Amino acid sequence: MKNIIAIDVGNTETTVGVGNSLEWKSYRYTTRKAITSDELFMMFKTTIDPESVNSENLDGSIICSVVPQITDSVAEATKKFTSRLVHIVGPGIKTGLKVNIDNPKELGPDRIANSVGGYKKAQKSVIIVDLGTATTFDVVNENKEYLGGSIAPGIKISLEALTSKTSSLKSVELLHPKSAVGKNTYEAVQSGLIFGHASMIDSMLEKIILEISINPKIIITGGLGEIIQPILNVETEYSKDLTLNGLEEIYFLNN
Repeated sequence: MKNIIAIDVGNTETTVGVGNSLEWKSYRYTTRKAITSDELFMMFKTTIDPESVNSENLDGSIICSVVPQITDSVAEATKKFTSRLVHIVGPGIKTGLKVNIDNPKELGPDRIANSVGGYKKAQKSVIIVDLGTATTFDVVNENKEYLGGSIAPGIKISLEALTSKTSSLKSVELLHPKSAVGKNTYEAVQSGLIFGHASMIDSMLEKIILEISINPKIIITGGLGEIIQPILNVETEYSKDLTLNGLEEIYFLNN
């Protein structure tokens, strides 16, 4: 099975996955909105294992980006780095997903990739919760039809807002608190962020399931998913590479 390069350009972080759904080797970079294709090319050249992208192992590349200012630069750098075809998730690309919302063009490419990856994993109706800069909920039914979703502020955004708008509250590590009832300000902030966000997700999932009247599989993904998933009350599964797997599925649909 040949490797591809799957790139997920997020608002905070850009993830580059080299490999396939059997095994991904991931590289993470801070997303910079003024970066050039030459700078990106040098970053790829100095960090990515050259053996994994040689001409015998590599088939091509695919990009999903929610930062349009640098999408073209990422595509140019990737094409220069690999000398292979580069797909960009957007209008005209095949996804296998029927998007049933008011304006399908509004749906972010990362959420499309998550939905494709989630349906592939579940093979039934599925809700994907992605904990990144924002916390997103995406709903796909058993007919691979995207029904809609929800977007909430992510944990890091909430922490930044809390610390920037208050004089006495300081930043905390995003780790499991000892208890819901904090014994000091640090623990209280941790509890509100982590347990509070988990409770929001539990409640949202309950509301979504009642509204759509189906029994879906629930998949958690995203950078902070590994912290939140174990303390959810709703039965869920954590999938670290869901977005990359969705991008791989879309790549081969278009080749």
